[in-house]
Amino acid sequence: MRILIAEDEMMSLRLLQETLVRAGNEVTAVENGRLALEHLCPVDGPRLALLHWEMNGPGVCREVRKRKELSYVYMVLLTSKESKEDVVAGLESGPMIT
Repeated sequence: MRILIAEDEMMSLRLLQETLVRAGNEVTAVENGRLALEHLCPVDGPRLALLHWEMNGPGVCREVRKRKELSYVYMVLLTSKESKEDVVAGLESGPMIT
């Protein structure tokens, strides 16, 4: 499976990337939300995205969901946020899981 990771913390990024590659996945890592969108929007882009909240993860989710012509992209927001307002904002942005 092709997976995109948008994560700014290097240790978390390496751990995620190595684990997913060892499981047989093709992983692309990017440094910001703009690059995440560039990789997710082509027709043959990854169908799973792990997006760090602080890298505009909710904004990336909203933009991907606006593009109806795309194949479905499963998106997971990575965050330590736990307030009700943040959870609602994350869910409203359109990820599959938060």
